[in-house]
Amino acid sequence: MNTFTRHARFVPAALTLTALTVGVASAQTGQRQMTPEMQARLKAMQPITDLAQTVRLLPDLEKNRATALSKAQAAQLLPILTTLQKAAAVQPNDAKKYLTQIEDKILTSKQLTALDGLFLKAEKEREAQRAQRQSAQGGGQTAGARIPGLPGGLGALGGNRSGGQGQSAQGQPGQFNPFKQDRLADQLKAYVALLKKK
Repeated sequence: MNTFTRHARFVPAALTLTALTVGVASAQTGQRQMTPEMQARLKAMQPITDLAQTVRLLPDLEKNRATALSKAQAAQLLPILTTLQKAAAVQPNDAKKYLTQIEDKILTSKQLTALDGLFLKAEKEREAQRAQRQSAQGGGQTAGARIPGLPGGLGALGGNRSGGQGQSAQGQPGQFNPFKQDRLADQLKAYVALLKKK
């Protein structure tokens, strides 16, 4: 798979993230806007976010026999997933390396196409949830907006968020592991167990 195709997959995420950033900045009248430092941290976190999103969607490939991973693919993927489970923190360069391995060396083009569809579906669901939350709050605060793979949402990136001190280290690139967080940790554990049975 060429580099253009691989990166084009994540253009919707980048556009959504940019739109979210602009939306947060414009919605926060009277609050701090995204500083250049916060924007730089978001950009540095992007490889980790992309990897977390991909790993989160991989189990959905198993729901269709045509896109389920083979025994050989599972054997290639398991070392990456177990490394992610055990790591104290995920570095952006490591995230890029793992994502490239998964997309270029493990998954087939049919599986990648299915993953793209799952990614777009997840984006639409998040957009609908975000719109629903904003209408329920009367278009209010979006400082805590969730970004996949980023614990605590945008507030964890240094925004004015109450109780956010404990999350400041988690919002730093290479200082947290999204694969040890909440549902993603549970999903990954279940997926590893499933792959081991192949």
